Amino acid sequence: MSRVFPDLADISGEAERCVEHPNFDKAMLAFCRGLADFHSVALTRRAGIVDTVTWAVALLVLYLDEHAPESAHARRLVAICAEGQLAGATAVRNAIALLRQGGMFVYDEPVTPGPAHRLRPTAALIETMQDNLSIRFSALEHVIAWPKAPAEWARTPGVLSRFVRGNVEAYRREHHILFEPFPEVRIFMDRHCGYHIFMEILSHLEITRLGASGVVSLSDVSDKFAVSRAHIRKLLRAAADRNWLRYELGGRVTIGAQSLARYRLWFGHEFTWIYRVAGSDFMQPEQQDGKLSRSPTDRSGRRTSRSTRPRFGASTGHR
Repeated sequence: MSRVFPDLADISGEAERCVEHPNFDKAMLAFCRGLADFHSVALTRRAGIVDTVTWAVALLVLYLDEHAPESAHARRLVAICAEGQLAGATAVRNAIALLRQGGMFVYDEPVTPGPAHRLRPTAALIETMQDNLSIRFSALEHVIAWPKAPAEWARTPGVLSRFVRGNVEAYRREHHILFEPFPEVRIFMDRHCGYHIFMEILSHLEITRLGASGVVSLSDVSDKFAVSRAHIRKLLRAAADRNWLRYELGGRVTIGAQSLARYRLWFGHEFTWIYRVAGSDFMQPEQQDGKLSRSPTDRSGRRTSRSTRPRFGASTGHR
């Protein structure tokens, strides 16, 4: 395993193995339900974490506050987001405003005129992000064993810091954006609440070997995320125009087998990435049995070199 953190080697191959796990669909639907609920209007409108940009800006401020506090200001955030074409200046400044309004950031007043206002994360932001990690870890328990219960692991010192660092440094060093090879996902990511709306819809569909299908109440989704039904229809029609799903009047959504395989692979990438930045190097040898891969042994029974990557395939033990 590469000692560069985060490890970007063979993410796709590991994601494919993850999808083969017999409990993968359970994990995927739990992940979708959990994060859709987390980003509902009841929670995130108060916190300000409403879309991909506000999530990214929150991660960046947490990272800069720990590693380069003098750079934790609006101009630097705009520049970083522009590096990988993650978001434009207006979107970044709007995200800062939403997060400040939600109590996630505070400004330091400069001692003398001229210097940029430093942004600091609040205890509320740290708690919110730990809650988010707890939801992710809980869903992934179907395919990955964590060292502790998900809620406890999410609050273990160093875990959130490592999750933040892995995401930010992969982006800064390699311009790594996990969803970039998945246009069928990015079409939702690039729109207000789009990814959360997609996860909410997917969580209501029945999955079979032919794909996924079900009737979704646009009114319920609209109320959950405080967006218009027209906005949801535009999202679905944009995806339908590219043959990634089918949307019919009345709310029926159908995802064919080929498109569902792509969406499964996307979530396999999500799960692989979460483990790499928030699990692998924390694991102790005795914690890597079960869902995670065991070290090979030589003929004497002694353990040889260990990989810290999980083995996701159907042969893997699980609770």
